[in-house]
Amino acid sequence: MKTFFLSLALCLGTAAAFAQQLPAADEAAIRQVLRRVDANYTDHKFADMAAYTTPDVSWVNIVGMWWQGRPQVQLAHQQIFDSIFKSVPFKQGKVAMRAITPEVALVNVYYEVGAFYPPDGVNRGTNKMGDDQNLLSLIMVKKQGKWLLTAGHNTVVDARAAANDPALAAKK
Repeated sequence: MKTFFLSLALCLGTAAAFAQQLPAADEAAIRQVLRRVDANYTDHKFADMAAYTTPDVSWVNIVGMWWQGRPQVQLAHQQIFDSIFKSVPFKQGKVAMRAITPEVALVNVYYEVGAFYPPDGVNRGTNKMGDDQNLLSLIMVKKQGKWLLTAGHNTVVDARAAANDPALAAKK
């Protein structure tokens, strides 16, 4: 029984230690995927999504639309970038990543997003959004030695709320 608990403690300790580390080669490969995502956000063309996503990729956007499967995720991104995000600048910011397992990583990426006008890109005087930060939470999986995006969630950062973040205040 003592052996069982000692083995369990060692396994849990190893798993916890691993969850904080990401080998340099894996981090570099994930950053390559992020460069492809960034290129698509910059040029507003998503035709190459198959090169960096899993077939069953899913995405939840800033208003709660949930797109499932590569065809739907790619089409929805393209349509939104052709309409409300047309000519809107996107600039990648801080990136943080950590391994969950040797084949799964959580990646958080900030983006500066220019002004845009939902629902169709037309400025109606009261529908301006953007000129803010977005935080993407991405789940990456390693399949056959290649890192791919399998899930994404995009959140608008509310600067007023972020300024009063209790987690940041506790660090001070």
